[in-house]
Amino acid sequence: MTLKLKKRFNQNKVKVVSTVIVSGIIMVFVLTLMGVVMQNALDAAEEDYRESCTHVLNGYANAVEYYLDTYKTSLSSIYDRELFLSGDTKKIQGWLMQNVPYIHKDFCATFYVTAHDKKGYFSQGSILDLSEAKYLKNVKFENDGYYMSDIVFSKQSDYPLFIIEQPVYDANNKLSGTLCAAIRLSALEKIKKTIHIGDTNAIYIMDRTGKFVVHQQKNYIGKIFIPTAEKYKHVTSDVTAKSGTSIAETENENGQPVNLYSTQIHDCGWTISVAFPKTEIQALQEEQKSTKIIIFVIASIALTLLLILETLISDYFYKNQLIDAVYDPLTTLWTRQHFESEAEKIIRHENDCIFMLVESDIRGFKFVNQNYGEDIADKVILYFSKLVSKVVKEHNGIIGRGYADHFYALMKVQKIPCAMKEAHKELEMLKKKCGEFEIPFSPKFGISFLRQENKHGTTIKELIGQTSFAKSTLGENMMSNHAIYNSELLEKVNEERFIETSMEKALENEEFFVMYQPKIQLATEKIVGAEALIRWKTNDMGLLPPSKFIPIFERNGFITELDFFVYEKVFQFLRRQIDKDEPVVPISVNMSRNHNQPERFMRKFMKLFRKYNIPSELIQVEILERSVMDNNTLCEITERLHAEGFSVAMDDFGSGESSLNMLTKVPVDVLKFDKDFLLSSTNKNGTMDEKSAKFIRSLIDLSKNMDKQTIFEGVETRAQRDFLRSADCDQVQGFFYSQPLVEADFINFILKNRKM
Repeated sequence: MTLKLKKRFNQNKVKVVSTVIVSGIIMVFVLTLMGVVMQNALDAAEEDYRESCTHVLNGYANAVEYYLDTYKTSLSSIYDRELFLSGDTKKIQGWLMQNVPYIHKDFCATFYVTAHDKKGYFSQGSILDLSEAKYLKNVKFENDGYYMSDIVFSKQSDYPLFIIEQPVYDANNKLSGTLCAAIRLSALEKIKKTIHIGDTNAIYIMDRTGKFVVHQQKNYIGKIFIPTAEKYKHVTSDVTAKSGTSIAETENENGQPVNLYSTQIHDCGWTISVAFPKTEIQALQEEQKSTKIIIFVIASIALTLLLILETLISDYFYKNQLIDAVYDPLTTLWTRQHFESEAEKIIRHENDCIFMLVESDIRGFKFVNQNYGEDIADKVILYFSKLVSKVVKEHNGIIGRGYADHFYALMKVQKIPCAMKEAHKELEMLKKKCGEFEIPFSPKFGISFLRQENKHGTTIKELIGQTSFAKSTLGENMMSNHAIYNSELLEKVNEERFIETSMEKALENEEFFVMYQPKIQLATEKIVGAEALIRWKTNDMGLLPPSKFIPIFERNGFITELDFFVYEKVFQFLRRQIDKDEPVVPISVNMSRNHNQPERFMRKFMKLFRKYNIPSELIQVEILERSVMDNNTLCEITERLHAEGFSVAMDDFGSGESSLNMLTKVPVDVLKFDKDFLLSSTNKNGTMDEKSAKFIRSLIDLSKNMDKQTIFEGVETRAQRDFLRSADCDQVQGFFYSQPLVEADFINFILKNRKM
């Protein structure tokens, strides 16, 4: 272009000069116009950035409120109106002491303070004079009837606390006392673990007096930290005065300039602040300057190129600075912030509709990211987003992407039962398609419904919290890929919480006990053994079935302690019978799937076994086919048990995925078939299904050919017993012969059976 301009200049100087002047005028106009456009775009991007910062701040404020609300709920759960109305401090203190196991695990003390003399009656049994306690003075209870104190340092403890207070009124609605819970400041460590906003940002939580409750630096957690720098002193007062979000320019601990976004946490008056580096805004401004220079240089070479490049750069600037606030760059779906904004508008506008909110993520996504790399992980996300987006759009819903593999969808529904039925079908279809991807993966979903009568006061953030809670209850349960938020779900969680908080004390108090279910030799109809089974009779909930507590103990690891409790009870029983010269039969004990270190297990097992000096042939160890141990580990533990003279049975055989392969590698003595074999093979009239019966016969024949004894669980009918006898099965156990028996009844069963 430059050579052509020179040639034209030589041919017609006037034309060239005119062209240059016109080009210069156009260039100046374009640059001016472009500057205005870019400035407007920058202003819009900065405004969106500030809105995003505010959304982040509000999101973490809601997270803190969630933890504080759980504390309030736990405190309220031990409030008995009739008891507290009586004013009998002795009974009230006894009630608090009785409920210590059921309060929130973060409470270090619960206590009742009388209004007239400020005496505190503590759940630990002490009575203290609290007339000088500052947290009891000038208390103003909020609309929900609670008060959250500032940080205090109690004379009775050497660590900082904060207090949750609930008013107690007498029959005349006059304040008669206060029900309180003391919480260590260090309990809020989990808030810092939950809230992670990157390496460049920082989060602070201050009480009403300006003391830090949570500070981003680790050494401040659980300690009272009073900031002395001027940059923090105005935050609490500014937020209180504005009753909303305060934005201040200051410096962080490293002296770097930051924008400090602050707001109050509802119901307690604490202030939460998030510091965003000013370099993020400065980066936008520096990018504008660089873009102007590039445009000027290109425009000086050629106006045509300037116009082309101007379009490209403007498009790039728009996409990277504006679209990211609305659309996710990978999936092109809405961001979570924009999804929440649009969902809130829809919910408020559609007054007569029922809404269903669905949150989804991918099981083990961190494993995919770490082992296959970001590119493959992005492919998984993109594939999953297209599947979910297609379903949502078919139902005229909206969808957005949150952090990593999290997606959110909102849809209108007519009737909740119909919606649940349709959702189950759609989610199963999604699960199947996810399993067909080049890297198969499994999604999980949380679902909540917003009914018309619950719309007022319910926000989209609260709905998302409900779906997240429902989804979290799935855990590692691969049998279900979705959970629905409802009151029954809360009851289940509360029940599981009771089980986990009570298990250790229950073991100490011997609320657990062992029962024995006889094993019968089919050829002789005589008892040849029994299986030791654990049961739990709680003081509060009565007899709990094993299906209630065993899966929980397997998840938290407590099952290994329970196993050794059973072992010792069985060894004690056999020792007593031998000492009294009474008849005994071999007892089978279960080895839970959590024992994955053979050497450690055998050392502890043999130490306990030798303590009671009983013959090893009286003990059979049942291992699980579906154990977390691999075949080599199962083989090692079996050989170690054989070396000590014990027989080994494989429990629940046939319920796993590699049964036949395991038979050739794990040298067990007995194959114990899962009760589902008989349950699924028995017709409604009690007879055996012909095809199923043929299959069971082939399994028994295979076991015989490999020199394995066979035993079937769950024998409940005469037809089942007769069929297994005809199939040459060795032993059975089940209600047809006997249900599990307590020790005394089991001894009587042995004596009676041997006399027959």
